[in-house]
Amino acid sequence: KMEQFRAVQVANQIRDEDHAGHAVVEICDQFTGNMKKFFDALGSGSVEDVPEETEDDAKVEAEAKREIKLYKVHDDAVEEVAGKALKQDMLDTNDSFILVGGQTGIFVWLGKNSTKAERVKAMASAEKIITDNGWSKSTKIKRVIEGTETALFKQFFTHWNEAENTSGGLGRWYARGSIAEWKIEDLHAENRKRIAKSAGPAIGFMPDDGSESKQIWRVEDMNLVEVEQDKHGFFFAGDSYVILYKYGDGHSQSIVYFWQGSKSSTDEKGASAIHAARIDNEELGGGAVQVRVVQGQEPRHFIKMFGGNMVVFSGGKASGFNNVHDRDEYDEDGVRLFMVKTASGESDARVVQVEEK
Repeated sequence: KMEQFRAVQVANQIRDEDHAGHAVVEICDQFTGNMKKFFDALGSGSVEDVPEETEDDAKVEAEAKREIKLYKVHDDAVEEVAGKALKQDMLDTNDSFILVGGQTGIFVWLGKNSTKAERVKAMASAEKIITDNGWSKSTKIKRVIEGTETALFKQFFTHWNEAENTSGGLGRWYARGSIAEWKIEDLHAENRKRIAKSAGPAIGFMPDDGSESKQIWRVEDMNLVEVEQDKHGFFFAGDSYVILYKYGDGHSQSIVYFWQGSKSSTDEKGASAIHAARIDNEELGGGAVQVRVVQGQEPRHFIKMFGGNMVVFSGGKASGFNNVHDRDEYDEDGVRLFMVKTASGESDARVVQVEEK
C-alpha cells in the first residue's frame, strides 16, 4: 500500500512541477480495470506477462536501495553524508551535494551559495563515481539547482517541506492583502526552461476553473470606467485594467488582478495598482489577493477566466472600442495580424495582435 501511495504521490509531483499541471495522472490497478491502457501506452506486454515477485526481485530492490547515497562537496573534500533514508535538512545552501539515486541515476545538487569551484568539483566527482563503479557511460548525471528540485529528486527524501524552499518560484504562496508578482523573468533560469516546455508564460495559481463572477474596469484619465460585459476579454496594449474576480461559496473569496499593457503609460500602471488596493481595502475589507499581471506574462487562471476569448489589441483607449479603423496602430491598411497562443487547449487560448511584416 505504501509503495502504491508513493507512486501516486511522485506521479502527481511530476504532473504539477514538470508539466505545469497540464498532464493527467491515471491510476491503473486491479480495482480500476484499466490495466490494458498501461501496457498500450507502454507499447507491449500485458498483466499476464508480469512475473510474480520472487526472492531475486526483492534482493535486486534491496540492493538498489542500498546504492542510494548522499555526498557533500565542501572546499576540496568530498565526504559521504548518509545513505538510504535522506532528510531535506542534510542539504546545505552553502555547499554542493551528489545524490547517487540507485538505478535512477546521479543528481548533482548545487546550493545557492556554493562556490564555482565546488560546483565544478561536484560535477567532476559525479563522473568519477560512475567510472570507479564501472557503471555504463550512459548513466545520467542530472544537475539540480537549489529551488528547482524535481519530483524525481525529492522522492529520495523521507519528507520535503516546500515552505523551506522559497527560492524556487514555482511554489509561491501569497498572504491575503499581499501583491503577487507574476513575472516569468523573476523565476530561476532552470524553472523558466521547464515552464517554457510545457506552458510558456501561462502559469500561476489555479484557485478554481475561472468561470465565476468578474468585473472589469479600464483606467481612463486615472479613473476606472467599467467595461461592458460583451467586451470582456478585449484588452489594449496601451491601457491598464483592474479585474475583480469572486469565487467560492457565496463568492466569499476574491482576487483583484491589475493588468498592465506593454505600452500603457507609467501613470496608468500606477493608477491600476492604486485602484486595485483601494477596491481590496475599502470594498473587500483587505480580504482579497492582489495580483499584478504584466502583458504577455498572464497566469493561467487569468487567461482561463475568459474561456479562450482573450484578445490583446495594439493601441489604447484614445482609439476607442467602437471604431475598428482607429483602435490599433497597425491597421492603416485595414489588415491586422494576430498570433494565437495556448498552453493546453481552447480554454486557455489567447490572441495577441502583432506587427505586420
